[in-house]
Amino acid sequence: MLKRDRLPARVRRCIQLVSDRLDQISRAVCVVLILFMALEVITAVFFRYVLFAPLRWGEEMARLMMMWIGMLGIAIALKDGDHIGIETVVSRLNKRRRACCSLVSHLLVSVFLVILFYFGFLQAIRAWNIILPALLIPWTWPMLAVPCATVVQLVHLVPMILDEIDVVLDRSKSSEK
Repeated sequence: MLKRDRLPARVRRCIQLVSDRLDQISRAVCVVLILFMALEVITAVFFRYVLFAPLRWGEEMARLMMMWIGMLGIAIALKDGDHIGIETVVSRLNKRRRACCSLVSHLLVSVFLVILFYFGFLQAIRAWNIILPALLIPWTWPMLAVPCATVVQLVHLVPMILDEIDVVLDRSKSSEK
């Protein structure tokens, strides 16, 4: 009889390392974008109401940055486990059943993210010929926030799913509550 063994520890560490690095990059990009967006909005307000010469590109740039901040923020919240969930029933289950519920949930989220990636990427490609009038760049660049963030989220889900599989298959160090 073959012994069911965990995924090699080295592979797990590598996956976790990639997830952690993507999280660090996502956080850094969000911080830079938020700072830049705040600076851009203050500048746009100054130009509009003090100099009476509104910046043509201000609103478009803020919208572009907001899309990236929002999508990367979703990935950060997923990594931190900060998404809302109704846990009144699940919290009363034992560790193995909680892990099973979490596993099903994360697998469903993964399916959704694969679909979102596919259609988000198609939409971004279709938007190549749509040029933002003030920035003069293709609408594809803001639209790429969706498939890029879904890839980051999928990478974050892999270690979570592997840990939950271990608990469900009782391969964890302890199966107590």
